[in-house]
Amino acid sequence: MKRTTIGFVLIAMLTIGMTIPGAATSVTSDHSAAASSGAAEIEGQENAIQTDSDSSVDVTVGQQLSTVIGVSSDEVQTDFENTAFEVSVEEASEEEQAEAVAERAEELREEAEDIREEYEDATEEYEEGDISKSEYAQRLATLNARATNIADSYEQLQRRAANVSASELRSSGVDPATLDDPIDNVSSVSGTGAAALLDRFTGEAEGEIELETADGLSIEVTGEDGERSRELERTRDDDRTISVSQSTALQTARKAIATPETGDWQHVESSVKDHEGAYEFEFALRNAPDQTGEAEVRVDGSSGKVYKLEEEIEARDGDDEDEDEREDDDEREDEDEREDDDEREDEDEETETETENEETETETENEETEAETETETEDEETEAETETETEDEETETETD
Repeated sequence: MKRTTIGFVLIAMLTIGMTIPGAATSVTSDHSAAASSGAAEIEGQENAIQTDSDSSVDVTVGQQLSTVIGVSSDEVQTDFENTAFEVSVEEASEEEQAEAVAERAEELREEAEDIREEYEDATEEYEEGDISKSEYAQRLATLNARATNIADSYEQLQRRAANVSASELRSSGVDPATLDDPIDNVSSVSGTGAAALLDRFTGEAEGEIELETADGLSIEVTGEDGERSRELERTRDDDRTISVSQSTALQTARKAIATPETGDWQHVESSVKDHEGAYEFEFALRNAPDQTGEAEVRVDGSSGKVYKLEEEIEARDGDDEDEDEREDDDEREDEDEREDDDEREDEDEETETETENEETETETENEETEAETETETEDEETEAETETETEDEETETETD
């Protein structure tokens, strides 16, 4: 996550007449809400005049200030917890390290579960009309910041766990295999759409926001330079079998991606998630002179419906052009390698055929030679028998 600059945070705090709390390291799990209370009055007044007649979302100055404060507070708390974890494993025995990993893993799982519950609560409140669309979008943005912090902390945990033996981890109640899996409970608020909301609510980006929940959560943020982030999240059924063909799922994924203003989406990779009962398809924006983009679509293997989509288009810079050129070069190299492999296979097949023909000819020649040899042998035996008979007849004649 792009961390909000300290200068912006201080300006925000001074604007609403707040000061940084002295005991930042003792913030509890409710720190984000508590730190945002100073801007609640401003935010409430501005939300009162907002309308919710369509899918667009207006972001007020009060919301931006409260979001910056809440996000900054959560960053302080996360830094404190990560530092405490580092201290607990530094120069500790392997057994103590395993215990610290187990404790930290449980803390992160609980925080991820809290995020999931808060997301569900916010969605329910919005659908029942208890909060406005703008308030709902702001809460999603804040949850995205917290989810990103958890992901960073989890990477730190994985690095430290890699230095502990699997047997010691199991003794502390940690399954080493599960440490390789991402935290699923935060997936609803960790996509490109929610991240774009965060940029908008912290003032780091400008643009229009479209948010809908009629058919799953749909977030689309469009920037002034044609940049666009789009995310779709739908609830799946419990069927994890795969009955839909991959080609059909790919067609569905293609239709789900929005048509770009310039260029076109090209399919670059496919994968089958057997344990999830789903297909995953990745696309890249090509032939767009001023833009670069990526999209990822997941299709349910039993229903054939798109349940997750992330799409992002950004303005192109020099690095992106170089990257595209490298990708094009890689694609050409791959194509050349495939052609070379095909040629080698054809040559191998021709060589095998020639070898088989030569072997067949050799066998035929050998058989003919054997046949001739047998014939000659038979002829010699016949001649010998004839000579013997002649000699016998001559002997009998002489005797007579």
